[in-house]
Amino acid sequence: MSVSKKRVFVQKLAIAALSAGIVVSLSACANGPFAVAACSPIYTPGANSALVSSEGGFSADPAAEFPTPMIADGVESEAISTGDGEQVGNGHIATLQITIYNGETGEQVISTGHDTDGLRVSVAEGAPRFGEIAQCATVGSRITTVGTAGEILGADNIAQNQLPLNDEDTIVMISDVESLFPGKANGADQVAPAGLPAVVLAPNGQPGFTFPGTDAPTELTIAKLKAGSGQTVAEDDLVVMHVSAIEWDAEMTFTNSWEDGGVPGTYPAASSEKSERGLPPGLAEALIGQTVGSQVLVVLPPDVGFAPGTEPEGVASGSTLVFVLDILGIQEQ
Repeated sequence: MSVSKKRVFVQKLAIAALSAGIVVSLSACANGPFAVAACSPIYTPGANSALVSSEGGFSADPAAEFPTPMIADGVESEAISTGDGEQVGNGHIATLQITIYNGETGEQVISTGHDTDGLRVSVAEGAPRFGEIAQCATVGSRITTVGTAGEILGADNIAQNQLPLNDEDTIVMISDVESLFPGKANGADQVAPAGLPAVVLAPNGQPGFTFPGTDAPTELTIAKLKAGSGQTVAEDDLVVMHVSAIEWDAEMTFTNSWEDGGVPGTYPAASSEKSERGLPPGLAEALIGQTVGSQVLVVLPPDVGFAPGTEPEGVASGSTLVFVLDILGIQEQ
């Protein structure tokens, strides 16, 4: 057996199931209660994971080394180094830098690139297993994982994204846990004014809408459903949040990050009147001044909504729109 030192970058990681784009021009750390009373990792160390070392700096190319060929015997995972940040728990949102090596050759085949924000993932069961692997780790930790590509990435993701791997190939993966967000708004419940859509939350926090059977408000209407105690959103901040939106009296949302991979997006707290990538003016007004941990209901009449011709797909021009924003954190710039 030989220790490989090959460092060949082939493909930048872009798993479609984890993409975070949500609305046209609406494209991670949050402070809050992340305490995990008891946490048992889903995957445990083994003989293979113990053979992997890493010389690179945190959130940089890990420069992993391991004997080749590496042959997986189930999924093994362990922390190479332990950070002093909050602990990742089920239902959280974690940001990871990920590097994947071919276990047979030692070549680096997939990476988040380490030169941009990492991959934001939901810590929930499902392929790819990135969130499951990070569960119970702390922010600042580096994790090594060994298993087959099919077990870790999922056969469907390998095929859909044309990844340079076969299901049965052994892979070695290094995950750096960069940041952590709550999975949903965690502020104190508030009473919404009458005449607005009623919002009922699923256990994971996803909102559902029931309309009151009246005409839509003709003015911008903002109602706080949960009051968070975190940082206040300032103009031009980059805000991490879940977004669910529906036309007034419609039966289906036209955008819903809870369903689009379950991963929140990052949005500029700026108006489209001032910034090319900004939000509709009324939505920017509703967001600026809110606090992290809040959930906000916004009724957006067309005069402060999307400019004609820029409406998201499926939204009729001149429609009154209803948004629920779960404000999870403010991203450092």
